Amino acid sequence: MSTDNASKKRKHSSSQPAPSKKPRTQVNPTLIGPHEAILKELSAKHNVLALSVLSSTQIRKRVSSASSHLLDKSAESRAVLLHARPADVCKMITVAEQCKRLLGEKGQAWYQYNELFDLPPEAKKKKKKNTRERGDVEEEAEEDSDSDEGAFETMESRFEQAVLPPPRAQTYKSLRIFISYQAIPELSSRENVTVQTSEDTPL
Repeated sequence: MSTDNASKKRKHSSSQPAPSKKPRTQVNPTLIGPHEAILKELSAKHNVLALSVLSSTQIRKRVSSASSHLLDKSAESRAVLLHARPADVCKMITVAEQCKRLLGEKGQAWYQYNELFDLPPEAKKKKKKNTRERGDVEEEAEEDSDSDEGAFETMESRFEQAVLPPPRAQTYKSLRIFISYQAIPELSSRENVTVQTSEDTPL
């Protein structure tokens, strides 16, 4: 290969634009979706900071953000919303407990409102997909067993489907926690909300 041809090839390759880096993946908007209605309701009277707790979340940072928001009384009444997927609820509870302890050390009263919420359809589909995958493995195991026995079980399940009522649709829920330094009647009046407080008479 001549020197001229090699230099032409180098120039041709260098003239091509470098591949652009992929943008960072944004936080899934469905994480805040189940909470938009209650946040809108509370925003009329309260400054609510929504914080998600994920497996990658640093507990110290979440506690710092939540406590700083609650201890800043320069504006209207404040509250923090902590929300998480079922797998991360224990971590979220740790954040809430450490935040309350910090408020107590500052001599600040606190109120905690716990409420179950429905997960978005995407989470339900993912859960069903995992269930189907486990079912496929079980079916493969059954194929290795006696074929007559498998046929009997299939026929029995068909009779059950014809006679028994259809199963109820499953709902998947997780927990969200509101923390504030004052009582929030809009939350305590909601159905299935439990209240904890450092005060003697919770509202």
